[in-house]
Amino acid sequence: MLSVKSVTEVYEIIKENFSLYALDAERISIKDAVGRTLASDILADEDIPHFDRSSVDGYAVISKDTFGASDSIPAQLQIIGTVKMGEEPHFTLKKGQAAYVPTGGQLPKPADAVVMIEYTQDYNDGYIYIEKPQAPGSHVVYKGDDIKRNDVILKKGCKLRPQDIGVLAALGIGKVQVYSKLKVGIISTGDEIIDMLDTPTGAQVRDINTYTLFSGVLNEGCEPVLFGIIEDRFQSIRKAAQDALARCDIVLISGGSSVGNMDETHKVIDALGSPGVLVHGIAVKPGKPTILGKIENRAVLGLPGHPVSCYMIYRVFVGFLMDVMQGGSCKVLNIVKAKMVCKYPSNHGREEFLPVRLLKNQDEYHVQPVFGKSGLIKVLAEADGYVHIGRSLEGLDEGTEVDVVLF
Repeated sequence: MLSVKSVTEVYEIIKENFSLYALDAERISIKDAVGRTLASDILADEDIPHFDRSSVDGYAVISKDTFGASDSIPAQLQIIGTVKMGEEPHFTLKKGQAAYVPTGGQLPKPADAVVMIEYTQDYNDGYIYIEKPQAPGSHVVYKGDDIKRNDVILKKGCKLRPQDIGVLAALGIGKVQVYSKLKVGIISTGDEIIDMLDTPTGAQVRDINTYTLFSGVLNEGCEPVLFGIIEDRFQSIRKAAQDALARCDIVLISGGSSVGNMDETHKVIDALGSPGVLVHGIAVKPGKPTILGKIENRAVLGLPGHPVSCYMIYRVFVGFLMDVMQGGSCKVLNIVKAKMVCKYPSNHGREEFLPVRLLKNQDEYHVQPVFGKSGLIKVLAEADGYVHIGRSLEGLDEGTEVDVVLF
């Protein structure tokens, strides 16, 4: 009989056992760094921008010269020059003067505001007529407004996104220190499982989980290592798991995690070394018989054999484990708020991760449960994400606003 843990308890067990996992670090080009996890904080060694610049097309002015300006009584300022993009102005403003400046152009000193061109009139008489007063700082991006020198711009444990790479490029940082990729071994078990290229006979089924997990691991920026399809026998699974542990940081074994007579995964994990099985059973749907084990400092997981259950447990727990083992500190779920289009009953006392489809209705999202049994892979293909239903709930009513975690 399973001794199930709650989702929160499993997360705490993962953090307690794997947060100090030691990964090597390497220095790589930012061109290869997207999806990798930072091994050290990134500090800015300069201000961004490094000069005061305009945020609009208009006229750089000394703000006091525009006070009281209006459509009927505009401020008349002498045009003394034009700022060129990428060049430092070769002139300075005096009282009663202005200069044209494009968006992103450097302000001439001592200008402290920019008047949008829409609020000016130019009669080609050498003057610009300002029809709206400007406060100090109007339409000005000051030196260091974006990033200040010595700011921590990216923290250790962050998984680098394309926009983070852009920030690094803005600072002239071409190489970063990242953790080495986690190696994740993937083992598929079951006497009924055959290679995807083979033709099933009798009650045989093609291997789905290997390829779902392989793609998921790649998507997390880690390195998947395949160990093939293994018959549902203790010695065979143990040998494959030992081989995987010798080469990998995490080992995923799909199938054989329940309490049936033929299910050997929990026995294998306990036989591999200490401390062995940490969790056997989680109060979730799908994936209740999930196993989490630890052999020395490495993680071994027994995942459900049914494809939907396997993938949902991978998303909810293995992704969290990989983030913890890489020193993760800022993983953010991609969430969309939506309203249920129908009532959905759930099991009281057990948390549920419900695959759903997003529907756009004018300016808001609605969400439709994707119904199907855990053995049907089509459920995942039709789903855009999942909704987490808490264990204290008996379901969701029509119209309830929910958070959809996108796949």
